[in-house]
Amino acid sequence: MKKILFSIAMLCIANLSISQVVFQSDLSAWDTTGNPTDFFGGRTSIADANVTEVTTGAVHGTSFANVINSGTGHKRLTTQAITVIPGGKYIINMWIAGTAGDLRVNYYDLTNSSYGTYTSYQTISGTALTMYTDSITVPSGCTSIEYIMSTRNTSALGFGLDSVSIFGLVGPPPPPPSYSAKSIYEIQYTADVSGDSPYEDSLVETTGVVTAAYRSGYWIQDSAAAWNGVYVYDNTNTPTRGDNVTIKGLVAEYYGLTQIKNIDTLITNSTGNTLPAALSLNSSTMKNEMYEGLLAKASNAKCVNASAGYGEWDYSNVPGDTAVVDDVMYLFTSTLGTRYDVTGVVYYNFNEYKLEPRDSLDVVASVITSIEENDLKFSLYPNPVNSIFTLSGVNIEKAEIYSVNGKLIRAIFLNSINNIDVSDLESGAYIIKVTSNNKVGVTRFIKQ
Repeated sequence: MKKILFSIAMLCIANLSISQVVFQSDLSAWDTTGNPTDFFGGRTSIADANVTEVTTGAVHGTSFANVINSGTGHKRLTTQAITVIPGGKYIINMWIAGTAGDLRVNYYDLTNSSYGTYTSYQTISGTALTMYTDSITVPSGCTSIEYIMSTRNTSALGFGLDSVSIFGLVGPPPPPPSYSAKSIYEIQYTADVSGDSPYEDSLVETTGVVTAAYRSGYWIQDSAAAWNGVYVYDNTNTPTRGDNVTIKGLVAEYYGLTQIKNIDTLITNSTGNTLPAALSLNSSTMKNEMYEGLLAKASNAKCVNASAGYGEWDYSNVPGDTAVVDDVMYLFTSTLGTRYDVTGVVYYNFNEYKLEPRDSLDVVASVITSIEENDLKFSLYPNPVNSIFTLSGVNIEKAEIYSVNGKLIRAIFLNSINNIDVSDLESGAYIIKVTSNNKVGVTRFIKQ
């Protein structure tokens, strides 16, 4: 089943662009009887004692109202008279925090002394301040109303009402925004030296698999190739790694980072998908715009600065060049001189390309670990080899053959014979690690 989540924020922006405010209250003004001055119109049925002022914790203004109706029958809290346009449609935004309760809205037509039709109940949930949106349409001939909030089934503590705004539409609603379907490659690829997307400030629709996620966004990717990954700034939706999603949003540049933000729609097409393979990048090649947003791996990355500041550490696997491992999603305490295989997404932040591991599985000690490759000198010949090679130069006690990905292929304990048969190995590159007198040396060989 597909989940479709729409952003209320986009709806509100659209409303503001074509509306006028007819009522707005942050519930900071209260009269001598202990009631909010903008409320308690003639059709109010909730008791005065069940609407109380709270003077700490308000987000809008200096106070908010605590509203209690734990019974199953609804109670009305209405505004003072509001002037409206006959036949007009009105959007209501209510900022509320509470763990329980039902909420619906209506109006009382003061011109014709009649009630409108209640909307369906919305469930109040969550202690965080949340905007609840609803609408009413007044009949022709109606010029004045009391706006009604109808509540029931609150907790014994009630809920907090921090602000209410009512916007009257002054024209027909606008058409929905037009989103142009683009691949991630089209959004990211640029020949401009600035690295800015050619679709900056454009509304786009794109699809990809979530490769990483953290508190205010996630990365999506549609293949294991350059220009095919992008960061999505989204603190509303929370997809997880392996979700294939389609999003609609705005392309933007944030201090050089190409991102998609203002997410209007997120559709989860499927879950549990295999992630694109991590590209093998070193401390030099990863610092390139084409790899921004991609899942990548730095193999045999030697920690050359374990305390680069702000949870970062520097590594090198190219002579004379270094790159940064950051801690946006996972903080790893590295050891100076130790070599690691690090997987993560390439992120651009504070004018640097950084590798962002996602969890503890993304940082593992490499085959070489903390051993310098020149601790033990030895020879291997022939190289490349067809079937048998010889190790010489030291009294070798043990040899281990690894794949270039760090998987142990074979462990061999040697005495006086240092010839090793590798005829059964598949063609390709391998690493051999030898031990002698508590020293270790590493080199590579090619099996033909």
